[in-house]
Amino acid sequence: MALLSRRIARTLRSAPVPLAVALIALSFLFASGTSAQAGEPEDFSGISREIPALADRAKMDEAEALAERYVVDAGAETGKDSPEYATALTWLGWVYKQQQRYADAEPLLKQALAIREKAYGPNHPLVATSLNNLVGLYEQQDRFADAEPLLLRVEAIRAKAVGRGMLEALPLEIQELQAKGKDAEAARLADHYVALAKERYGADQPGVVPALVEAAFVFQQQGKLGKAEALLKKALAIRVAAFGPRSVEVADSAEQLAYLYQSAKRYKDAVRAMKRALSIRQAAYGARNEKSIATMEALAGVYMAAGRTKEGEKTFAAARKLEGKKKRRYAYMRQETSYAVVKVFYATDRKNTGKTDPASVYGGDRGPLTFGVAAVSIPRSHQVGVVETPSIWRLEWCNDPDQFVVLLSVDEVDKTKFFEDVAARVKSSDRKSAFVFVHGYNVAFVDAARRTAQITYDLGFGGAPVLYSWPSQASYASYKVDETNAEWARLDFKNFLKDFVAQSGAEHIYLIAHSMGTRVLTGALKELVLEDPSIREKFDEIILAAPDIDADTFKRDIAPKILAGEGGTTLYASSGDYALLASKTFAGYPRAGDTADGVIIAPGVDTIDASAIRTDFVGHGYYGDSDTVLGDLRDLILEGKRPDKRSRLAPVKTDGGRYWTFTEKPKPAATP
Repeated sequence: MALLSRRIARTLRSAPVPLAVALIALSFLFASGTSAQAGEPEDFSGISREIPALADRAKMDEAEALAERYVVDAGAETGKDSPEYATALTWLGWVYKQQQRYADAEPLLKQALAIREKAYGPNHPLVATSLNNLVGLYEQQDRFADAEPLLLRVEAIRAKAVGRGMLEALPLEIQELQAKGKDAEAARLADHYVALAKERYGADQPGVVPALVEAAFVFQQQGKLGKAEALLKKALAIRVAAFGPRSVEVADSAEQLAYLYQSAKRYKDAVRAMKRALSIRQAAYGARNEKSIATMEALAGVYMAAGRTKEGEKTFAAARKLEGKKKRRYAYMRQETSYAVVKVFYATDRKNTGKTDPASVYGGDRGPLTFGVAAVSIPRSHQVGVVETPSIWRLEWCNDPDQFVVLLSVDEVDKTKFFEDVAARVKSSDRKSAFVFVHGYNVAFVDAARRTAQITYDLGFGGAPVLYSWPSQASYASYKVDETNAEWARLDFKNFLKDFVAQSGAEHIYLIAHSMGTRVLTGALKELVLEDPSIREKFDEIILAAPDIDADTFKRDIAPKILAGEGGTTLYASSGDYALLASKTFAGYPRAGDTADGVIIAPGVDTIDASAIRTDFVGHGYYGDSDTVLGDLRDLILEGKRPDKRSRLAPVKTDGGRYWTFTEKPKPAATP
């Protein structure tokens, strides 16, 4: 059995075969608890996948035993100074950290760091990974003084690793030019930075904001305050549109404007902007939060600069009083964050696990329909179409929101509060809009929330982003269980949609479903349309991405009976979707999202062939991974353009009708 496992692993690395099928087969091997036979070399890559899988199933004793065996076997086969041995030590340290056995974990992680430094040199990315792992361990114990110097090393390694000329490297180049007194060159590069960011993200998208702010600082230092103000106001407008007028991102922009106005001695404007930042932060974090206190101190400084001494002293005193009730962390913890926070509204019929870790609040068990709000970080270095995640292969398990898309918090609320908050967000948006996203097979709640936030951010969607999460098992080996749970979730989703139409206040509603989630969506719509045919008109667009639905059933029962109406329907499909090929293997018939056996053409449905798009290694996540597809979604959702008006698409005429294909040459996917 171990030999078969290794053969499958080699196939994944070398042959262009249906990868999802191989992955599912491999998952069955691991799930059955197979192990290497005596005398055979160990399949270490399999162990690296099995340890976190056991931990996810709350089998920590088994995970610990496997990690300990990994250390022994890696030491025996590769030597105790090898990188493989360092990886084994790191996994055992990870298990101990999960068990809060910090004293046991620390020496293992330090030993792994030393081995990697010796094997790769002090500035290798894997060394930064080991440093990050220690940082996570220290921060979990509130040992921030120990973590700080390691973080500085990580930043230095990261900065050195980023190549010159890349968008992410430009801020450092600009700062170096300023330090050398080359102001004219710094200004030209700042303008270039903004232009490149607009080209990548779109002129009015949140991804442009870091470039606008960086350029504004350059021009402010050069005394070009008018140009700096225009850039910061543009950044503020983008953040208001994307995140709402009371978001913490807006507070960041307001504070930046306040400092600019203070330097220009426009004190009334500075006070007004700083008060706006303070009000937002106090509402978001509380008055005793470090950021709120720091903003209050900054407001006091503006008062003093303006000659309003009494107000300044009074505000300073209030800040010191609050500070005395709140223990302050080290300086590096007080620095302004370099990530945005996207608030995702959610409804789920997953069972609450009772765990406090946001990533573990909901598992794969069925539960009652509950509601809430999730906060997700988007790092400053975010690339369109990427959900930046710690790499399991590099043993990155320090969830740093400055680097990764992280689920920061999950807060359940009652149904009434949920719809009040959704309605408020909808009302504050320009178009009174909302979208509801239903994830697919093999997706955990944490990943669904992060994907929803990433799509929201990349689209620059200003309305209410809503996730519906059904109890997927988040396992390749659990396809049949996911099928059963998707069927079970239809009634809950139907009731949720009915309430959403009635209570959200949204004038424009977009339904987006992926993979097996399209079954949840179309099943619920079928019942709703039978009860009230007019409800179809409440949805501006129904977007089916890689639908895991029987192709014949889709053409006969779904397209003409459920999707017809004034609202539009868009279907994204691909011939390179290996996950749907696996689904076809299970079901015996082609899927609607797979064009290998022909493109689905149905009245009222705009079918987009995304076969040219290559993103994740099974080709199933192109709807959110590809900046080309996201750009097309942006034209569809934000601009309301039909395919014949979207620049990325070209028509393909067939005897059966017309469909569309992408004309842009896709950019290569980013390496995680």
